[in-house]
Amino acid sequence: MNDNQFFKPTVLYKEYMILDILEKNPKTTQREISKTIGIAVSMVNDYLDQYEKDKLIRREKHSTKTVEYFVTKKGIEKRKLLNIWYLEASYHIYHSAKDDILVFLNQIIEKGFKEILFYGAGEVAEIILDVINDDHRLPLKVLAVIDDDVNKKGEFIVNLPIIQKEDINQYKHDGILVSSYTHHVKIKEKLENINYPMNQVLEFFK
Repeated sequence: MNDNQFFKPTVLYKEYMILDILEKNPKTTQREISKTIGIAVSMVNDYLDQYEKDKLIRREKHSTKTVEYFVTKKGIEKRKLLNIWYLEASYHIYHSAKDDILVFLNQIIEKGFKEILFYGAGEVAEIILDVINDDHRLPLKVLAVIDDDVNKKGEFIVNLPIIQKEDINQYKHDGILVSSYTHHVKIKEKLENINYPMNQVLEFFK
């Protein structure tokens, strides 16, 4: 998931984003800010008026259509503070998600799975692999990641080779973890069609 689509555009988040955008490019228009954050242009104008009153920004009007917005020293300090708050909130969300993944991984370890393959070389696989790599105490080894996209064959994800389902038997493994949310039903069907033992198919999403 990209572009912070998961987070609601709260007042503090919008303030952080607007200051960050203007600090990077003073020539950014209100319409461009509106499109980036996903709020009305009129609301952007209201925020900019308030930030100017609070001395977080200053404007330079070159014409009726051309305006530059410069973030003041006070604005830069506020943006840095908001960034810290944002990172703190993101940190708590990440660790909550990480805890869910660790509970699931420990459950499959308790069932006797030690060496597995992933099926689905996308964001879900990358996140779960990062959790596994961060916790070296987990007695679980991922050997490779299966994906149906032939263009991905021979590439790597988190230092693991991406293979095709025809290569499954080349790896001695205990089971396959379906590491895709969007295609998890289709992946199960594909494994069933090649007579893969369904009691060895592991699902994070059910």
